Amino acid sequence: MSTEKDPSQEFPEVHWNELRTRMEGFGAGAVIEFINGMDTLGQRLNLYGFAQRAFGGRDCQGKNLDAIAEVVQAGIAVTLEAAADGDDAERGSQITDFANVLSYNLSADLAECWPGDPLPHEPRHFEAGLRAAEDCLRWREELGKGDYPFASAHWARGMHLLSLGRADEAVTSMEAAVERAASLAKSEGAPPEVEPEGNFMVNLNSGYLGIARASAGDEAGRDLFQRACDAFEKTTGEGAEDAKFGLEQLRYVGGRFLEQ
Repeated sequence: MSTEKDPSQEFPEVHWNELRTRMEGFGAGAVIEFINGMDTLGQRLNLYGFAQRAFGGRDCQGKNLDAIAEVVQAGIAVTLEAAADGDDAERGSQITDFANVLSYNLSADLAECWPGDPLPHEPRHFEAGLRAAEDCLRWREELGKGDYPFASAHWARGMHLLSLGRADEAVTSMEAAVERAASLAKSEGAPPEVEPEGNFMVNLNSGYLGIARASAGDEAGRDLFQRACDAFEKTTGEGAEDAKFGLEQLRYVGGRFLEQ
């Protein structure tokens, strides 16, 4: 007889069917009620993180961005309340960092940049995603985060600004994302500019910067976008899979904004 544990019976996966049933039958409020009923703060935060990943990445009847956002925003509120409760600054920072991660993941979920994403996106989703990205930037500043987290948050902010038709502001955010990515590349001994086999974040964020610049009326942005796509297309070896993902994403977003 096998003595291996069934992963589906371990926390938090064991609660997936309950979360899904509540979401499908009663909506986000019932999910939040269940999570907030967990015995400990650790269980509640763990389950909110799991719910964000599961509802964002799995099939669920009636799945929609409003419900996902409601659950994650409730998790962020619970997290921030816990972070403010007590005199342990280090513990407070660790809990705030969890809110930071939830907020970034929510912003990414709400972005219209994922090939194959079947969910309809409305301006309210971009506004919520923008607020979530700006919260990330503030918390990452407070927590003293490094280049990669900042590059990601600037990208998220820029993506939502692009979707909201605020292309000039999107350019500023994407420039900040490229600057942070270039700083990261330098620290790792990689080229800070667009190149095949180069830094993934430099190539990806440069492609998005090209889209933003072209959307703002700078036709040279199309050249930057194409250089980033070409760099991904020519990448081989161990970075090929990431490059394929980056290329698919850039082509998808480029198709939405550059072919209008």
